[in-house]
This record gives sequence, structure tokens and C-alpha cells, in this order.
Amino acid sequence: MSTRCIRTLWFPAVLLVFVAAASNVAAATVSGEVRHAATPNAPIANARVTIFDTSLSFFSETRTDAAGAYSIETVPGGMYRIGCAALDFEYVEQVVSVGSGTMLQDFALQPETHPGAWDIIGNTSPEVLDATDIAVLLPSGEIFYCHDTIDPILFDPVSGTKSFPSGSAQPSGCMNGSLLPDGTVLFAGGQDGSSPGDFVNAVAWVKRFVPASDAWQLLADLQHSPGRWYPGMARLADGSFLVMGGGQCCDAARTDTAERFDLETQTWSYTGSMINPSEFQPAALLHTGEVLITWSPPQLYSPATGEWRLTGDFGQPQRGWPGHSDHSIIVLDDGRVLAVGVSKGAADNTVMAEVYDPSTETWSLLSSPGLVRFQAEVVQLPDGRILVAGGETEADPPPVPTTLGIVKWTDLYDPSRDSWRRVADVNHFREYHAVTLLVPDGRVLTTGGTRIKFQVGPTSNDIEAFSPPYLFRGVRPEITGVSTLQPERGDPLTIDLAVATQITSAVLLGTQTTTHWVDAGVPRRLVLPVAQSGTQVGIDLPYDANVLPLGSYMLFAMVDDIPSNGVIVQVVAAEGLPAGRVPDGGDVPGTPLTVAKGSGADLTLAWGASCSSQDTDYEIYEGTIGDFSVHTPIACSTGGATQVAVTPDPDSHYYLVVPHNFAVEGSYGTDDAGQERQPGSGACLPRLIGGC
Repeated sequence: MSTRCIRTLWFPAVLLVFVAAASNVAAATVSGEVRHAATPNAPIANARVTIFDTSLSFFSETRTDAAGAYSIETVPGGMYRIGCAALDFEYVEQVVSVGSGTMLQDFALQPETHPGAWDIIGNTSPEVLDATDIAVLLPSGEIFYCHDTIDPILFDPVSGTKSFPSGSAQPSGCMNGSLLPDGTVLFAGGQDGSSPGDFVNAVAWVKRFVPASDAWQLLADLQHSPGRWYPGMARLADGSFLVMGGGQCCDAARTDTAERFDLETQTWSYTGSMINPSEFQPAALLHTGEVLITWSPPQLYSPATGEWRLTGDFGQPQRGWPGHSDHSIIVLDDGRVLAVGVSKGAADNTVMAEVYDPSTETWSLLSSPGLVRFQAEVVQLPDGRILVAGGETEADPPPVPTTLGIVKWTDLYDPSRDSWRRVADVNHFREYHAVTLLVPDGRVLTTGGTRIKFQVGPTSNDIEAFSPPYLFRGVRPEITGVSTLQPERGDPLTIDLAVATQITSAVLLGTQTTTHWVDAGVPRRLVLPVAQSGTQVGIDLPYDANVLPLGSYMLFAMVDDIPSNGVIVQVVAAEGLPAGRVPDGGDVPGTPLTVAKGSGADLTLAWGASCSSQDTDYEIYEGTIGDFSVHTPIACSTGGATQVAVTPDPDSHYYLVVPHNFAVEGSYGTDDAGQERQPGSGACLPRLIGGC
């Protein structure tokens, strides 16, 4: 299905063809009011009203005012569709005939009830994905499925077609994996397949698949020679990986060890060990720079020190330990972490969602849907809601059909309102061995997991797609181009649109690599402000490496809760001078000068104290990148502070921080005798600057 076909999903199944009236018909004004159907006199402000023909050769939109009124002027005579959408209300669309003068068209909106739709769009035949499977969204938009790395499948969610890439030379399942910065797929650990139900044959193998050449490459083994089946994995800010825990050869005992993958050397090295031995830990990099794992117990890893420490425990601490995790986690746009899924345990847990606040390191209980489950399929959507499909219920008796406790029940959870709404059931009973992920056209695909608890099935190798309600809410934005598909942090991006839909925000959603209840991709959503002129939309990427880890993201242009087609962009490392380096070589002594994005257009400069105790203040200079010879003083004193906010004009700048009263770039400060220290062989060249 093409992107444009998906854009027309909101039209009836039988389309009528309307021909615009002749040009001699005068333009008209279409106006009216939008009100709450259940409360007829209650206006709905900021509702989106659109009028368009089926080809979108004519399209216009507006918003209702505080009184619920709207007006669209200069509409040529002809036959059109007019639609009205408002957050939390059902979309309404109908055919209108526009003549001359003024046409009145009012809307009465009902609360949103659209269930979305699940459709079978393909299959993984002849393979049936089961206990060892994994799914990776590639930069091409295709999905790489495999269960043993011997029989992979490449599936195109747009066309519904599949192909069969080459297999690796070694069978391995129950591994973890993710995309490397070059678009290849990394697989770490697992078991060799000789006795898959015993978990005693863990391996330390690491391999990668190269889609461009349809080839596999063996990389250096994990440091942990007993191997790791069910290893946890988290992406760090620089795009490298932390791998932890897992079961070992040859007794299946879990390990508490962890190791880091170096992108440059493609090798592994041990780092600090976890507090408990565990496996397949839900894990994610926080905006604070630490890695949170939630199973078990919740703990934080510092990439800077390589150490782990306890953090706040769940409000419901019994989370399946020492069996399998009962939940999945997602980093929300505000930096909090949502955990979805709960088993009763010894404490008789009943609340399906908890949220972690990194600023207080505490968990708070949230609400639950009509049916509490654990080990559901959990996917964050572009509109901020969370799809929670299937899972296992412990209700006795269950209120819906089950297979050994597995249900088809599906909800949408809204973290901004802590509210749940049941939507269309998934077609098949699928346990936690299903693999489920979001694709760029806004749908969610799931397959596998139909062999229930090794007792029933497998019953299907279908791939089914969920079309969320936002795909049935009128004309979607359509991205036709992005200024670069490999931006750096902090870069401005320009989005080109097919039609000048009025964009309310842009969203970056990390691409997923899913297996069981974990996502080793980039499990986060970022909401970015926009500036729009016609069909061009400008955004600025965040500077903070912990907020925007290197990796692949889907970029969506949003109109309220309605996403455009997504475009996959790869956030890459910046080229040029790293922080704490001077233009002509040599490291700056002491703590490096760092630059971070502050509020609004501000930048925050931070540095270490001078190496001379007599230097108690600092001067700040700004220059335009080029020959680095002309600097302008922008602060003659920081009051002794080692941090300052600056507001640069639009250009490429560099900054100098100089101990007070010294007019030589790169000064090392003074010694205890008051004499300026001599620069070492690595110092920058002395160069006079315009002093304060």
C-alpha cells in the first residue's frame, strides 16, 4: 500500500468522482459552528475544519475560535468533502456542493470511539516465528525478521511482499540486537539451537547482517565466554551498546556481568556488574545520561563511571521475579519512563501502569484498563498514545475468550491523561514471543507468538497490521522531502509537504528492534516545535546527546494527533572540533569547555575552574568559525561562575573562555608566584585578542 493510498483511508470504500464546477462560478465562503453533540450549546474551540476534493488539488483548512465558529473563504464552486476533527472527538466528514455566496455547515461531534482496524497484510511462510524471534525496522522501512539467523525474512510493509536474505553460518536464537550507525544489524549472544528448550547452550557469538550486500559478518565474541542467552541491551548516547546479564552455558544460570561495545574497534569490554543476575531486562537510556533497567530490582547504570546503583523500586515490587519480566518500558517525551504490564504476584498486584520520574527516582501508580494483563505488546505511537495489544490475564474467570490466559484484547493508553480506551482486538491469540513494531506509514505490525506456552499451535504465520484511529481522521500531512536524512544533533531540518497542512509539531520516534518484552532500538519519543511557511516546515534537533542518542528515528509532521507519513532519518555524530579542543591543536587543560542547548535560543557554556587559584573570574569571547582570528568579548565577567548562557545570532560560532585579565588565547593561568604558566607543546598558538 502506498503512502498516498493510506492518506485516502478516510474516504468511503466506494468513492464517488466529483468534477469541479466551471471557472465562471463565483468563489464562496463556507462557515459554521462546531459543538459537542452531547451538550449542544457547548462550543469546541481549535477544531480543525478542512475542505478538499479527492485529488487534493484543492485543499483549505482553518480552526474554530473560542465560540466554536469557523470560516473558510474563496472556495471555488464545485463538489467537495468537508471534514471536522478535534482532539478526543470522533472525526466527521461529508460531501458538500459549494455554489456562490455563503454556505453554512455546522458540526456536532461525538466523543472519540473509533476502534482502529487490524488487517492481515502478509505472512512469514514458510517460517513460523516462535520462541526465539526478533524484528528489526531497517533504514529502508523494511522489517528484518528472523528466529535463528539461518532463515531470515525481509518484509515490505507497503507492498506486503517478502524476500529471503542470506542466512548466517551459525544458528542462534534468543539473542538481542539493534541497528548499528551504518545501518547494519548487530546480533549479540543467544543460544546455538541444539537444545532450544533447555537454555544450557548459551553462546558468546556476535554477528551482523549487512542489508546492502546481503552478507553476514562475524565480529569479536562477547567478553563473557560462557555466553548470554536472553541478554539485555541498551543503546548509549554515542550509538554504542551496553549488554548485560543473560543465561550462561552450561547450566542456564543467569549472570550479573555487563559489557560495552566499542563502535570504532568493534570489540567488547567488561564494565560494572548489575546488582542481581537477570535476563532480558527492560532497559533505556534516560535524559539524565544514566541507563535504567527495571528487572530486577530497578537500578541505574552510569556510562561515565561504569557503575550500577539502586534506584526507587516499583510501587508494586513483585514483577515476575525470579521468572520473566511482566512489563515493557518506554521513555516518554518528558523524560519519564512508563512501565506497562503487571502480574499479580504474591502481593496481588492490580495496577497495569507505573511511571518513573528520574528527577525524584520514584515510581507512581497510574490507572488500569478494563482488563489487566502482563507481557502485552507495547508500542509508542506518533500521537503520544501507547498501543497495548494482547498479553496474558490472570482474571478468574476471564471476561473474554483466552487461550491459556492469552487474550486478543487491545487498548490505547494516553499518558497525558492517564486514560485507557479499548480498540479493535488483534486477530490472533499471540503470547509474548510475538514481535511488534511501528512502521513509517503509522501502522503497527505484529507477527509470531501463536504457539501458546508450547502447548497450543502455532496456529498462524500471518503478519497483521493495526491502523490506529488517527489514520481515519481526515487529510494527513504528507512529507515529500527532508533537507537531510543524516542530520547531526542541533541541526536545523526543513520538511517539504505535498499540501500546506498546518503542522502543530514534529515528532521523532526511535526505530525499534523488538524481541519478547524488550526493545533494544531507540525506545523514546521527542516532540519538537515547528516554524512553517507554506509547504515548508522548519525544526531544530536537540543538542543534548542523552535526549537524542545517535541512531535511526522516524520523523513525523503532526497536525494535532494526526501524523504524516514517517521518514527515517539517521542522527549521526558531528564532524569538526570536539568540545574542549582549540582550533589549532592541543587539549584545553582541566575540565573541557562544553556547549549544550539551553532554553529557547540560548546555549549554555560550562567549563572547569582555572588551574591557578589566583584566577577568580572569566571573560567570554565569541567568534565566527573561519580563520579563528577575530573574537568579540561578550562577557567581561562571569562573577566567578564557571557556567554562562549565551544567545548567538544565526551563524556558526566558536567560544573562548579566558581567565580574567589575560589577553592571550589559551592562557594556562598564573602560578602561585603570579607568573603566567608557559604553554606546553600541545598548547594552542599564542594570539592576541581584543581584551575587555
